Amino acid sequence: MLLRKEGRKREQKKIIKENRLLDAAYSLFIEKGITATAIDEIVKKAGVAKGTFYLYFKDKEDILEKLILKKSSEIVKKALQEVSIREFTSPVDKFLYFLEYIIDYLSKNRVLFKFLKKDFSWVFYKKITDNEQFAELKRAKEMFLKNFNTNYTQEELEIVVFMILELVSSLTYSSIVNNEPAPIEKVKPLLLSTIRKILEN
Repeated sequence: MLLRKEGRKREQKKIIKENRLLDAAYSLFIEKGITATAIDEIVKKAGVAKGTFYLYFKDKEDILEKLILKKSSEIVKKALQEVSIREFTSPVDKFLYFLEYIIDYLSKNRVLFKFLKKDFSWVFYKKITDNEQFAELKRAKEMFLKNFNTNYTQEELEIVVFMILELVSSLTYSSIVNNEPAPIEKVKPLLLSTIRKILEN
């Protein structure tokens, strides 16, 4: 019993340190840019030794990848919470609301969206570890893939959903960040209606 408690405490401390490094990296990446940020600066801001960094991350690319996963997972978790408190007439309606919530959230958080760039779709198909922090991404993907009632096979549906996420990620980024091909207020209804047609084939 005592050993289990000590093990949990050690695990909690590890998560806290990892999150401090991730938060420090995000702050510096936003402030200075990814290329201009050194690992030395990240550990200094996080208040940990440089050796601690390498207990959690291989290099700067690794912390960037995990940071994108973390930030994306946080957004997905919020979207799933909103989905869970509402009733929908179909899985397609549920999926469209999920997407709309994410689009609206990113519209209000442009700095975050610029950081994520167009990688939001990638996180759903990157190999997600068993780390509990990223469990929401896995849960969202599985929930929607299992519940769609379409003429697609499971394999085809995986490809279709990936295509949809790529479309949403790329088009909303261009619209929100660059106002191209039009502001998001005009793009969003057309985008969602197009996705509905794809899924209700």
